Amino acid sequence: MKLEIGNERRLFDFISNIKKEKTALISHIDLDGITAAKIVNEVVNTDEIKFIEYEELNNDLIGELRENGITKVVFTDLYIKDKEFMKELEEFADILIIDHHLSPDWNSDKTVFIKAEGYSAGFLCYSLFSKIKNLEKWDWLVACSCISDYCHIKPREWLENVFKKYGDKLEYEGHYVRQTGKFWELQYTISLALIYFKQNKEMKKAYNALGKGFGDMGILKRYAGEIRGEINRNIKNFRKNKQEFKDGYFFELDSRFSINSIISSILSAINLHKVFFIVQEESDRYRVSVRRQDGGLNCSAFLQNILRGLAGADGGGHGASAGGNFMKKDLPEIKKRLGIHKA
Repeated sequence: MKLEIGNERRLFDFISNIKKEKTALISHIDLDGITAAKIVNEVVNTDEIKFIEYEELNNDLIGELRENGITKVVFTDLYIKDKEFMKELEEFADILIIDHHLSPDWNSDKTVFIKAEGYSAGFLCYSLFSKIKNLEKWDWLVACSCISDYCHIKPREWLENVFKKYGDKLEYEGHYVRQTGKFWELQYTISLALIYFKQNKEMKKAYNALGKGFGDMGILKRYAGEIRGEINRNIKNFRKNKQEFKDGYFFELDSRFSINSIISSILSAINLHKVFFIVQEESDRYRVSVRRQDGGLNCSAFLQNILRGLAGADGGGHGASAGGNFMKKDLPEIKKRLGIHKA
């Protein structure tokens, strides 16, 4: 695995220098974020763990970390774009960022930034931290993160070996992993359960439920069924109520659970050559998820262009997938920019 930004020496120096300093681990609120946190915490043994959305990378978080006496912060699976956020955090803490999204290079005297695109954050952490400690017991969960985050091409040889180890076979249907088998069902079930726990603000409970043995997800399995029903209902509604724009579809889903990301992933796996722009109302704003799986569009750049200049809007991600949010009042403008016209 080749790092695009950063170097391993600074990473290992950061870890060895933590010692007894109060350390916080902050990760994204999805399967890849959970996996990355599991791997890092096997080695670092942090004092605090938080799972957040991108918009929570703000002054409130800085104030909380400062008040709690945190002097070391580890971010995983979170792209940071705000220079002022980094500047304020560096005033009282040393920072390690391990990520795979499109983002600026944050390396400085106070910050160690490690980035490699095309790999899940879970795999990136696993590859690096396995040089410090044997982490093979988590290979199954890391493989799940590769599938769920559409990062299954670069680590293909490794994935093939892990699938084989647990009695499965890595196979492809078009551009994507076959949507059947042990690993597909396992990552899907965990992802569904995480949606439930995210909605109820109990991500630490979900994190703690994941065990070291293959497929050990504790209480998570029982919560996946309700989410599965909501997904099936909204996919049915998509077929009736989607709106077309050039190269794709717009759809506003309706659910009390945050399922826009997984809906867009499912739909884009069915039709690889279309753009799926899926929005879901959340308080005073819409959360948006964009997918196109054939490589015909840079989803991150596309979304950033659609959101450009809108107050309070933010978005980014990968070539094949991106996410963000915008103010509720701007929905008509979003549709206009997509080229959706009133009937």
